[in-house]
Amino acid sequence: MSRRGLTGIVLGLAVLLSAQAAVAICNPNVVKTLDAGPHLARSVGMLAGATAPGGADIGLGQYSVRWFGHSSFAIRSGTGTRVVADPNFDVTPGITADAVTVSNDHYTHNNVEAVRGEPLVLRGITLDQRWQPVRRKVKDIVVVNLPSARSYDFSRIANSIFVFEMGSLCLAHLGNIGHLLTEKQVKLLRRVDVMMVPIDARNNLGFGDLVKVIEQVKPPIVLPMHYDNPYQAEYFASHINGRYPVRPQADSRLVLTRKMLPKSTELFILPHPNPYAARRRWWGGADDDR
Repeated sequence: MSRRGLTGIVLGLAVLLSAQAAVAICNPNVVKTLDAGPHLARSVGMLAGATAPGGADIGLGQYSVRWFGHSSFAIRSGTGTRVVADPNFDVTPGITADAVTVSNDHYTHNNVEAVRGEPLVLRGITLDQRWQPVRRKVKDIVVVNLPSARSYDFSRIANSIFVFEMGSLCLAHLGNIGHLLTEKQVKLLRRVDVMMVPIDARNNLGFGDLVKVIEQVKPPIVLPMHYDNPYQAEYFASHINGRYPVRPQADSRLVLTRKMLPKSTELFILPHPNPYAARRRWWGGADDDR
């Protein structure tokens, strides 16, 4: 790593650490408050788990992530707040969101025009490919980012690791990460519950180093992303199986609560949202023409 690059990432992390009083990353006090019990929700006139206002189909204390392929996710809180991360051309045209995050400026990550509703666009990189800090509260979702890069040289093309704090849960989207985490990055990510990791093993970390990153954070749930061939998930699961349990999911949307979090790291495989690309359930070996 170059001295210039190391200086940049240290300064960037220092800025984030100094701002923790204003915007905490995965504040444990928030977690404890929301875990206090149903009486907390009743105090504002709603039962915990009841449908929230605005037509949301998940309840208070629940959250969801929906995968659109590649690195695109719709992240939704129980109150209906929605943030789309790294929209690509598979993102459903017309999807409405309150905010959009962009981890890097490749066209497979920055299709912000596909998102409607006048969303707040939060870019983790500048036009000249440098990291820029994001610390914003989007209704009930706090969004912050950490400096990163697409190679071990942090002075090269920038990448942003985005962290989403939603009351009792904390999610991290690694973008196109090309290096192991620094000690300070690990410190800031240590409370992450769900981590989206790129598994293409070509433009990002190879499987061996990616497992090291997972070990650095130890999140309860790992969601593979940044691949377009569904069989890539099979390759990654084969590599990681035996180290972590592999949990194939039936839907590309995953509903999250604190109670459903595993006690240790597990790999959750979301089915590819493109039905033409994912006609076979690799984990069962049977054709699925639905």
